[in-house]
Amino acid sequence: MATNQLNSFVLKLTFLFILFSISMHQAFAQAQQDIVGFYQLRGGSHYLKADSTFVIIGYATLITGKWLIKEGGEVIFTPDHPDKSFYIYGRHDKNLKNESKFMLSNGLGEEETFIKMGTLDGKTPQLKRIFQKGNHCFKYPEVYSTKQKTDTISVSSIPYGYQEEKLTPTIYTFYNTNHYNDFVIIHYKQDYKYEPFSYLFKDNILYYGDHGGKKEDLKEHLKESNFSAISQTIFNPEEILLTPLYKNYVIEDKELFNEQYSFIESKNSFIDKFNYTENEEKSPDYEYNNTSILNQYKRIDSLIKFDKKFNIEEDAIFIYNCNK
Repeated sequence: MATNQLNSFVLKLTFLFILFSISMHQAFAQAQQDIVGFYQLRGGSHYLKADSTFVIIGYATLITGKWLIKEGGEVIFTPDHPDKSFYIYGRHDKNLKNESKFMLSNGLGEEETFIKMGTLDGKTPQLKRIFQKGNHCFKYPEVYSTKQKTDTISVSSIPYGYQEEKLTPTIYTFYNTNHYNDFVIIHYKQDYKYEPFSYLFKDNILYYGDHGGKKEDLKEHLKESNFSAISQTIFNPEEILLTPLYKNYVIEDKELFNEQYSFIESKNSFIDKFNYTENEEKSPDYEYNNTSILNQYKRIDSLIKFDKKFNIEEDAIFIYNCNK
């Protein structure tokens, strides 16, 4: 008799627990759905989508990532972020016989940056400054040409204001196994905008500190901005397309692109079948926005990274007089 009563009690507790779990799940799912919408806050326009992605658009700012609402209405935003500080892309330029060239304008001026073509000294590596120390003026594009061919490229960075002797930098060594001679190096510094942050959602208002934005219809606002349709930022695509003057080209419609462009092996580039004139890219008046020829660069994935102090060759690649 006592055993039957105990079993009955256990069954009731189990049933109540299941009901409680279902109720909590439904409440959480409802909270997830309730927060989906558009919010205008001081930090910009906030688009919270049903697939748990977000887009924040502000002045000179575009942040994408994932959002998650927790009990109590706390909303955690986790921005998309690069998984490495450096990426290198390469291609074969048949016009470069015994030379190599490096495009060094993509983020490399945001910190003290260094490069070494060729094998590093294992005991005491030495890397060359890309910009003179303390440099804060730049030109675009910054292209470094050298007679040296290399199958190994090492890069590193130190934040502005840090003392080199008090920091152990990370060195990235890329292996140029495809023997490219035309390179684009991209650098992402550590940035607070990649760090997770949180808001509070309460009574259909999304609060950032004391300031709040009331929930508005998401579908209507998605129609108003081309950027709002973006759901993810890809920092390291497998390949990139650039004009001869290094303007980035993004394929928005693959079918239309294939109708307009053909890949020409002799140039190792895509050319516009309707607008390209032979060798026009060699003209001194060639325009930055001209997209009639597009050079294809492929990501170099063979690399290692390690933390190690290194000697600095102070004779920088680019030296500018910022007062002029």
